[in-house]
Amino acid sequence: MKKLQKNLYFLILFGLFLNIYNIHSQTNNEVSTYNWFDKNLGIESLDFKNGPAHLNFDKTANNQNRYYIDDFKNGSIMYNGQHYFDLYLKYDIYADELVLRPYAESNTTKINIIKDYVSSFKIGNQKFTNLKELSAPNLKKGYYEEVILANNTILYIKYYKERNNVVGENAFYIGYLLKYDYILFKDNDFHLINDKKEIIKLYPEDKRKINDFYFKNRNLKKEDPSLFIKNLMRYINNLNL
Repeated sequence: MKKLQKNLYFLILFGLFLNIYNIHSQTNNEVSTYNWFDKNLGIESLDFKNGPAHLNFDKTANNQNRYYIDDFKNGSIMYNGQHYFDLYLKYDIYADELVLRPYAESNTTKINIIKDYVSSFKIGNQKFTNLKELSAPNLKKGYYEEVILANNTILYIKYYKERNNVVGENAFYIGYLLKYDYILFKDNDFHLINDKKEIIKLYPEDKRKINDFYFKNRNLKKEDPSLFIKNLMRYINNLNL
């Protein structure tokens, strides 16, 4: 009887404990707690373990690949309403799939996490959001890097790669070309801003400011287009670069 009461007491405390952490904002203690449960329950018990295997048989040219970053990096995901931290992730931007390596040590096991249940994920300091509700035909659904600006304004960057065949010596190889789409959430709507004219249309009072930025940052636009757009939008919204 005492053992039953003790177990019941533990379950009540455990339930209260989880409710407290659902109510409060994310803290270091919260992250540590989730990590403790994941570690002790085992990665095999987590919701997303049943995703399909990630397979890649690409024979690529010039060290090109289908990933945003080729190596697995420490990150976290929001999956089916639950946070999971301290995971080993990388982002396949050709297939628009988030890939999990279930264990810290190097092995061949890789899983495509089921996209429909992923709200967002982080790799390092970069946050990616699953914009699966986009309805306009010119806007791609899927994962976008999220950059918070100001006044309910958010920049979303879609990274994707186009695949082509490369003829090598006695063999064919696969090449990948990195591309970008930029969406601005402003005035409670999503706007495609791949062109300077589209940006000026949203900020007509800042036309001169935008033209000056394009002129002064021509090299950055060629070398790192996504950083160029991030800096431009921060500049327009009077944020520190």
